[in-house]
Amino acid sequence: MSTYHFSHPSDRTLVAHVESLLRRVPEIEELDPQRRFNLIVATMEAVTNAVEHGNQSDPSKTVDLWVEVSDDAIRVHVRDYGGGFDPSDLPDPRMRENLLREGGRGVFLMRALVDHVEFVQRQPGTEAIITLYR
Repeated sequence: MSTYHFSHPSDRTLVAHVESLLRRVPEIEELDPQRRFNLIVATMEAVTNAVEHGNQSDPSKTVDLWVEVSDDAIRVHVRDYGGGFDPSDLPDPRMRENLLREGGRGVFLMRALVDHVEFVQRQPGTEAIITLYR
């Protein structure tokens, strides 16, 4: 198993660097272009959530991103150091009352783009685990 780790202060500029960080991982660069794009977009969404919702854009807190590559999967972990959240509390963006809401589609989008998304509560914070099976 190969592991790659990146850590960055909680700042929205990190989102702009996600693609270049992930493309440093040879196994991601070798993916089919559509699957690579999906993984990058899902990771960008997880990083945005970690910065804005998890760490409340507090630059004294970091967002940790690491990639684990095994024979059967590529897993991207995105960790914040905020108060945590319960993903089951998120409203379904497909419901009529949520269709015109400005936000609230990120986790739904992540789950649509990759094979599996899991949220693990840490002390402190939340870790999003994004999986693409190989």
